Amino acid sequence: MKLAKLKNYLMLLSFTLLLFGAGCQKKDTVGNAGMLTGADSKVWKTEKETTASGEKDKVTKEEKQQEIQFFANGSFSMRSPTQNASGKWTYDAMAKSLSLQFVGSDLTENFQVLNLTDDELKLQAADGSQMILETE
Repeated sequence: MKLAKLKNYLMLLSFTLLLFGAGCQKKDTVGNAGMLTGADSKVWKTEKETTASGEKDKVTKEEKQQEIQFFANGSFSMRSPTQNASGKWTYDAMAKSLSLQFVGSDLTENFQVLNLTDDELKLQAADGSQMILETE
């Protein structure tokens, strides 16, 4: 009798721990525009990349030197040792989308925002490739 109660107790405990563990897993969140810019502006650098097929893509030394700065007024600046670009950004938290419109160009880059927190931004391009950016 005691063995059956102990067995039931252990099974209930295991089930409770399983539910607790599943509930505590880190989930991707899509925050607000303030997380993208901070109070005035925030600088982001590439940390990781994956190809459209999901394979890890090595971030080169040159790519690690590139940065994008989002300003609270809706503008952005991209910088690297060899070139600079700027433009306007729009972020739609409901649609989980980020658009970059470059100055002097018809080029607009559109990304799906997979994760946005105060220190991490995970984007997916139209081709399925992904990029994780982190703040300085």
